[in-house]
Amino acid sequence: MVIPISVHHVTIVGSVLSILDVLIVRLRCLVLAASVPFRMQIGIRKGILWIAPFLFLIFCSFYAYASNLAMDCTECHNNDQFTAGFQKSVHGDNGCTSCHKPFQSIDRHISKQEKPFLISCGNCHSEIANEYKKNFHYLYEDFKCQNCHYEIHSLKKQQKNSKIPVIKGCTKCHTNEEYVSSGHSAAVLKGNNDSAVCSDCHGLHDTKVYHTSLEANTAEAREFYSRKCISCHSNKELMKKNNLSHKTIEYYEETYHGKVQDLGYPTRVAGCADCHTAHNILPPDRPDSTINPKNLVKNCGKCHSNFHPRFAEYKAHPDYRNKNRYPALYRSFVFMSFLLLITFSFFWLHTLLWWRKVYWEKYRFEKLGIIIESPLPHEEAVQEIKRFSGKERIMHVLLIISFFGLVITGFPLKYHSTPWAKALISVMGGAHNAGLYHRAAAIILIGLFLYTCWLSLRFIFSKGKGRAGIRGWMDRLFGPDSLMPNKNDWPQFKGMVRWFFGKGDMPQFGRWTYWEKFDFLAVFWGMFIIGGSGITLWAPEAASYIYPGWVFNIASIVHSEEALLATLFIFTVHFFNTHLIPTKFPMDPIIFTGRQKLEELKRYRNLEYERILSEKRLDELKIKHPGIALKIIASMFGLASLWIGIIFTLILLWTFFFA
Repeated sequence: MVIPISVHHVTIVGSVLSILDVLIVRLRCLVLAASVPFRMQIGIRKGILWIAPFLFLIFCSFYAYASNLAMDCTECHNNDQFTAGFQKSVHGDNGCTSCHKPFQSIDRHISKQEKPFLISCGNCHSEIANEYKKNFHYLYEDFKCQNCHYEIHSLKKQQKNSKIPVIKGCTKCHTNEEYVSSGHSAAVLKGNNDSAVCSDCHGLHDTKVYHTSLEANTAEAREFYSRKCISCHSNKELMKKNNLSHKTIEYYEETYHGKVQDLGYPTRVAGCADCHTAHNILPPDRPDSTINPKNLVKNCGKCHSNFHPRFAEYKAHPDYRNKNRYPALYRSFVFMSFLLLITFSFFWLHTLLWWRKVYWEKYRFEKLGIIIESPLPHEEAVQEIKRFSGKERIMHVLLIISFFGLVITGFPLKYHSTPWAKALISVMGGAHNAGLYHRAAAIILIGLFLYTCWLSLRFIFSKGKGRAGIRGWMDRLFGPDSLMPNKNDWPQFKGMVRWFFGKGDMPQFGRWTYWEKFDFLAVFWGMFIIGGSGITLWAPEAASYIYPGWVFNIASIVHSEEALLATLFIFTVHFFNTHLIPTKFPMDPIIFTGRQKLEELKRYRNLEYERILSEKRLDELKIKHPGIALKIIASMFGLASLWIGIIFTLILLWTFFFA
């Protein structure tokens, strides 16, 4: 590349031009040679071969001279930055005109009237240039490459895995003393290149707008930075190398904050930087750390308000399986796990034995062509009596609606990482809306529970005199109309087990069986556990005036595990006992119509049938067959509920065992 450097070079340049003229003349002769006789052409060719070496030397000399001209910028720009420093830089093999556009007049350039324009770095670094066009510094601060790469003439190759130059470069403008003294930067300055520097979180040439304004881009920033933290702190090998736990992220994602964050709604919960801040990230034993016990109240106060100081005793990254560090949480987790194991081991075995007995017996009768005769005359057998009042049926429908509402809005949070959970939350309009629907369903369920408690008290302490009044409450509590277990339940259970194994007949039952009593009483236990923990998690600030923050962690455990217990129990055990048993499959509409045939009552609840006859209440209990509209509505609602429950059970079981 040739640049007119100084006036005394004019003579030399003129000589070079003369040589070029001679070469042009020679070339013209070669062209004319095409029209001369053949012998003359041979002579010319020999002449060309004779002068070819000299032409080659001339061209090489001209190239070397042109190269020297390119480097003659240093005759004026002769300090170390442009001489030795440039030759040893990453651009040392490039000429001046690689970055500087040649000027037109040497005199104007010497007098500083004309400067060579800078050529875009993107001519060589095109990929980086395209990336940088979206950079905050380019869009809003009009930063050029040389604003960061200011020592461009002496810029050397960065040492492999060295992050210190990044810190030095960024802190030229961003004098963040908090970051430089924090855990990450301090570790890098000490030689730990595993630690994060500015570019690891903010990028080098792709710094987004929300990197500088969390207030204007809260959602993007929170999600981005939390993902950045997670990408390193979930790396098992990296954390092990630096003596840190890689399960910290796993523990965080099991909290409400982490679950909602994982579902894709970071603005509603605290992310990593909300508690640990963006730069002053220090261990809890440092007094100036945001997670130091003395600073936790202030830290939590950034999102929460009107709470007791012990609210800050909440554990943000608890390991429920660590009994030494979190003994209360460990015991709660073990207890709930044991409760699930015992409950399902017993009732799923009970259900399996029952299904086997009924199915095999039904199959044997069909095979032998045996038709079981009705225990009553036809007209009496088809007569229907009232089993449930209209009020009780409405209560059960509301119970079904509220229960499904709680399941559909609650379990996506429990299994937040699954595709179906994210899809359900999206359909509901986000985690916040799902929470509102969940609380609405909870209000309905709590209302039903409180009304049931009121009806139970009215039943036990009904008005009247003598043993029929208040003094007879024990008789009513353990009587045949009560759902409280009594002395008949144990013999009936043993008789049922004998029947399962063909050692006797199926026992006779009264108005309520032992499994129906268990279903009813389980609601009281469930409402105490689920309802109590749910209200605590609903208003943790207010609850902190009653108990410390670590109780919220326990509430999360028992709320989640009891919900799993209740849901699977209803969708498997209860559904089988009332609908899926072969003698009632596919559905028993009794809870929706409120009616039961006398034949069924006589066959399966003979004690109740005999009691009704002895008390002469049969006529007052007789009721007409339900209308077709009621049957259609009952069938549609019942079957829909049944199928939703079965499908959700399959989803839960697949999630539990495979996802």
